[in-house]
Amino acid sequence: MKDCIFCKIINKEIPSFIVQENNTNLAFLDINPNTKGVTLVIPKTHVESNMVTTNQDTYIETLKFAKEVATKLAKKLNVERVGLAIEGTGVDHLHIKLYPFHKDQDINTKLEESHEKIFNEFYPGYLTTKLGPQADFKELEDLAKELNI
Repeated sequence: MKDCIFCKIINKEIPSFIVQENNTNLAFLDINPNTKGVTLVIPKTHVESNMVTTNQDTYIETLKFAKEVATKLAKKLNVERVGLAIEGTGVDHLHIKLYPFHKDQDINTKLEESHEKIFNEFYPGYLTTKLGPQADFKELEDLAKELNI
């Protein structure tokens, strides 16, 4: 796709900082990282970022490559864990974001928890892992029955 920034990176039309690639996928550093080593993993062919409609094999192959890259990031950056987000926003080209967890303490230790609780009725344009207020259990039960996948 000619206007896709990730396709331009794949085609070397704009500069990027590639950390790993194979025949089907590319991993490069985020130019707007919120921590050292944030890396994007993308397929080398243009694939829409909607998880619901995208080919399952493409997701699986890209995810396998992301795990390989995350393993190397963890070793090279000396971090215990690398977080992963597949949000599908910003650029409509499948992309997985890898976030190295830089912390001097055990990753399983409860980190500084925000006292702010967040619940959004509609997507606000970003994802967060902050907790929301405790949900009503009856509402959860009803929703589970409705969704019953």
